[in-house]
Amino acid sequence: MTQTDMQSSEQEEDLRLLRESARTLFDRAGGSGRARKLRDAGGEFDPDMIRELAEAGVFGVAVPEDQGGLGMGLAAGGVIAEEAGRVIAPEPVVATIGLGLGLLHRLCPDHPKLAQLIGGEASLAVAWQERGPGGAPAQATCRYAEGKLTGGKAWVVGAAGSQGFLVVAEGDDGPVLVLAEVGAAGLVTNTRAQADGSSLGELSFSATPAEELASGAEVRNALAEAVADATALAAAELVGLCQRAFEITLDYIKTREQFDKPIGSFQVIQHRAVDLNVMCEVAQAGVREVLARMDGETDANTRSRLASRAKARAVTAAKKVTRDAIQLHGAVGYSDEFDIGLYMNRALVLSAWLGDDAYHRRAWFDAREEEGAAQ
Repeated sequence: MTQTDMQSSEQEEDLRLLRESARTLFDRAGGSGRARKLRDAGGEFDPDMIRELAEAGVFGVAVPEDQGGLGMGLAAGGVIAEEAGRVIAPEPVVATIGLGLGLLHRLCPDHPKLAQLIGGEASLAVAWQERGPGGAPAQATCRYAEGKLTGGKAWVVGAAGSQGFLVVAEGDDGPVLVLAEVGAAGLVTNTRAQADGSSLGELSFSATPAEELASGAEVRNALAEAVADATALAAAELVGLCQRAFEITLDYIKTREQFDKPIGSFQVIQHRAVDLNVMCEVAQAGVREVLARMDGETDANTRSRLASRAKARAVTAAKKVTRDAIQLHGAVGYSDEFDIGLYMNRALVLSAWLGDDAYHRRAWFDAREEEGAAQ
């Protein structure tokens, strides 16, 4: 066995142990039943669970070791995301690992908020998108000048329950990353309920005091890198969701009887189940390959293209698997009593976040065409 093979084997073992640890942690916390409970309570996440996840090292997996993280890369982040997807965890795990920590460790690794976020002592949401007059994403108009924020941000994941916001705004000399604390003067936070019971934040700033963390072109570059990370991790979360939705459906068709036989004994049902299983496996393999490649890739355009490939494949699989799962459950699949509906709603929300399959297929093909034209 070569040294490279030994390193690969050790990494696989580390990821396996990480997966087992994360699965045990989520199951002990209540599994998918916790998502239903928190949904019925108003859509906020549990801060105690955030601290428990942090104590297990979940948030620091992709942060370099010299910055207080575990330095295991996006492949490890994908393991955490898959396990979060299996239990449709309401905590903003992917948003924290990909966006929040992705920005902080790239732009201000010495800021105390980095260690607090890794340790679960703080919960920060990233506000970087803006809503245009027609409701679609628009160019940034939120301004930061003389220590104050003015404008608004939309589609903020984890805003409900967050203790502060990492805001990407426009300064006098280009983009800036600033920190606005919850409760700051002039900050108004509204939430919009989503199909899965979670919420997105809408922020409004009126001369809101904020701390500048970084400025210039590096903010734009770091944001693009962090969004690519979060996109690939969201794909991994969808993969975990797919797998669990298929398992739930497989259990159901083995026990649900029609004409005195389990419906899983009918050939047409078996064929559909095989197709769904293949789709899950292909999506899983594709997303894991992308995460591993992104860990070793330094070119920003290539990383973005890889992330688009992963999200497009994962969204296609998630929508197909959850839709067919509902059909295979029959009429009861539409009732709130059965968990499969929770998985479909979560798939819809995750599929739309950071771009759906159509968006990312277009982005991937556009990038390939630009690359071909440049050669």
